[in-house]
Order: sequence, then structure tokens, then C-alpha cells
Amino acid sequence: MVRFIQKAIVAMALALTPAMPSFAQNVEAEAPAALRGQGQAIIDGQFKAFRSRDHQQAFGYAAPTLQQVFGSTDRFIGMVKNGYGAIYDAKQWKFGRSRMKDGDLYQEVFVSGPNGKEWKALYTLRKQADGSWKIGGVRLIPAGTLGT
Repeated sequence: MVRFIQKAIVAMALALTPAMPSFAQNVEAEAPAALRGQGQAIIDGQFKAFRSRDHQQAFGYAAPTLQQVFGSTDRFIGMVKNGYGAIYDAKQWKFGRSRMKDGDLYQEVFVSGPNGKEWKALYTLRKQADGSWKIGGVRLIPAGTLGT
């Protein structure tokens, strides 16, 4: 039953996350340098929070819509551990391209997972009503399987 609930939560989160464009698709221009730096700092902060096991801080980087879907830090972390283990236990990460489309910031991140496997994470960051930016979704793909 617990496994079913976990899969339902992941499915719900994916349903709420809009399709993320490939960087080869018609995505607007490169993100402005200041916004790119701000977005990368947010993502870097979440990676570091996962690494230090500061789950509350990691959950705080998620957009309010995602926080509402999961309802608690524990459920969010459970989903990340089960579906995004390469991010949760990342050995290292490096930022790639940043793009803007329809007011959202799309950030490419190259991740080395705990077992040495390489991944490409495509983050969507959304501007909030208070002017801050939060992580609205992540798509994790084995490196080399996504066109660039």
C-alpha cells in the first residue's frame, strides 16, 4: 500500500509539472546573467540541502504548488529519494544552459549520481507572487539520451 501511495504521489507531481522543452526546441533566448545566477544559486542550495540532509530547507526550494501536492517534508523527501536518487545523493553537479520561455527559467544541470552514472536534470523555476523564484519541476534523464 505504501508503494502504491508513493507511486501515486510521483504520478501526481509529474501531472502537475508542465512538459519541459528540450533545449533543441523553440525556447526563447538565453536567460539574463543575473537571473541565471539566481536560478543556479537556488538549485545549488537545494543540492547542498539534500547533501547535508537538511530536508526542511530542501523542501523550501520547491514552489508552493509542489509543497501543497506533497503536503509534508517527509512525503516530498520520500518522493525525491525514490524517483530522483541521483539528485538526492549527487556526488557532483555542473550547470549547463539556461533558457527563458513564457516567463519560466529552464536550467540544465549535469549530475554525477552516487554510483557514477551521469544524468541530465532539466529544472523549471517559476517566479512567485512575492518576486522570488522556486523550483517548479525537474526532469531527470540519463545523460546522452536527450537531444540538445
